[in-house]
Amino acid sequence: MSGADGTRQGGAAGAAVARTRWGVVAVTIFASVFVGYAVGKVPPTIGLISDEFALERVTAGWLASIFFAFGAGFGVLTGMTGARVGARALLLTGTLVLVLSGVAGALATSAAMLLAVRVFEGISFAAIVSSAPKITFDATRPEDRNLALGIWSGYMPGGMALAMVVAPFLAEALGWRSLWWLCAGAALLATVLVSAGTTRRRWPEQPRRDADARFDWVGARATVPVGALWLYGGAFLLFTIQWFAIAAWLPTFLTETQGRGPIGAALFSALVVGMNVTGNLAGGWLMQRRVPRFVLVGAANVIMAVTGALILAGFVPDDAKIPLAMLFSGCSGVLPAAAYGGAATHAPKPELVAMANGFMVQGAAIGMLLGPPLMAVVVGGFGSWEAAWWCMLICPAIGLAIAARLYGIERR
Repeated sequence: MSGADGTRQGGAAGAAVARTRWGVVAVTIFASVFVGYAVGKVPPTIGLISDEFALERVTAGWLASIFFAFGAGFGVLTGMTGARVGARALLLTGTLVLVLSGVAGALATSAAMLLAVRVFEGISFAAIVSSAPKITFDATRPEDRNLALGIWSGYMPGGMALAMVVAPFLAEALGWRSLWWLCAGAALLATVLVSAGTTRRRWPEQPRRDADARFDWVGARATVPVGALWLYGGAFLLFTIQWFAIAAWLPTFLTETQGRGPIGAALFSALVVGMNVTGNLAGGWLMQRRVPRFVLVGAANVIMAVTGALILAGFVPDDAKIPLAMLFSGCSGVLPAAAYGGAATHAPKPELVAMANGFMVQGAAIGMLLGPPLMAVVVGGFGSWEAAWWCMLICPAIGLAIAARLYGIERR
């Protein structure tokens, strides 16, 4: 059953803690941000890596997006695994994978090796993004959850923007491999902070896990048929195809169409990507004030359709492109907050929130896996960025249909 704001009564929304553990939320966000950093370190360095390994544009697009291959194939399964091993253990597994892959990427000697490392690195995305919302859910009071999840949902643009700011300076001074060494060190710090900050002494009311727990087939059978989870996952998929395509190729777009230098293009791209965090925060704030999630999904798709097409359109002056990209990124940021809030709400019970998050992980991973290569294929096929403007309308059109279906579900 749903309330006026689309928040289901009972189910997953019914769990409560004595007080919100903001320290636990903070270390969880810190760990998640470096997944975003791992993604964002590639777009500003694509040129350097392509030169060293002689990569063509489509292969370079895969270098940016193949990070999400594991999540695209096993996102839901990873969430189901989290329900068995526990969210804390899954989060720590993700940060350790990020450490190992950072070292391996820094030592890569060929394009094939770097692509393989990026696939392995993507395990961290599936593990962290499945477990972090569950920990956030468990550590917050019901009245704080939408806000906390909204803040957490900024991990990807926040981490990407951080990488895009430091990348041109580090890469120029120390080479592109320094970005991987930095990721490994930060992930090691995140592992220590999560391990120390989520102990039972610091968080006494965290859910206990049966050491002999078996896979929750009953929970899986209850979760998989939930239509709202498929819809939110689908909305997230469509969002990430478009948003990540823009984010990954924006430095190249600005260099090729406006003649900007590598540092200027990277910093403007970081500003655009970082704007998505404001949308994530706004999404959490709006849900706190009972704005329905389907309204946020619909509004995000309308804005992405208009601004996405105008960013590529040839008749739009160059001076307007970056403000349009900022509007595109900032306003669309309400959608991830709505999706993760919807996953927590529609999970059949609190113990299955990680499993429900798997739908969001898989949707996001598939979209991010496909976005950059699709953009490369489309632009290459049409011969220019400007000729591909109408393609930016396809995903939002489908997204609006999903928002309409969510309206029917959440108003019941």
